[in-house]
Amino acid sequence: MSAAPKLAGVRRLLRLSETGSTQADARRLAAAGAPDGTLVWARRQSAGRGRMGRRWRSSPGGLYVSWLIRPRFAPARLGAFSLACGRAAAAALREAAPGVAFAVKPPNDVLALCADGRRRKVCGILCEAAGDSSRLHWLVVGVGVNVDNAPPLKRATGLKALTGRRVGLLPVLRPLMRELSRARRTF
Repeated sequence: MSAAPKLAGVRRLLRLSETGSTQADARRLAAAGAPDGTLVWARRQSAGRGRMGRRWRSSPGGLYVSWLIRPRFAPARLGAFSLACGRAAAAALREAAPGVAFAVKPPNDVLALCADGRRRKVCGILCEAAGDSSRLHWLVVGVGVNVDNAPPLKRATGLKALTGRRVGLLPVLRPLMRELSRARRTF
């Protein structure tokens, strides 16, 4: 068994070979009092989901994580924080796939500029929170990145297709967590 990787902003790492949804797992952990900086990372998901409850299967080779934080900013700033997470993910993908152009498509997608001139989804972000009108109790930032897997949607692409080589999950996860942590600190 290999040691858990050191990741920025992660105090507790839960690695799963398979789960229904890392987002649902992180929400349950949040409600049970899990600490700030808990990261749920799964090799595959059988019931991954995005905005408006859209569901899909998440096959091996993609990066599926949900990061539990206990932020100190006002609930009214959640939309802006979600966009900051998108910018952080785009910056991390630029590092993992040099030479590929990435852009954030509000509210929660990162698109890659493909060789055919089209923009295709490569990453999705889902922020979910609990709290009241004055403060957040917790926030879960879910991120799914098509890395070395075949994308689940025709209008999507993956880093392997964009670069012509296998990229690997850690070379994406490390800069992703560093950039998300930086976004959180400067938000």
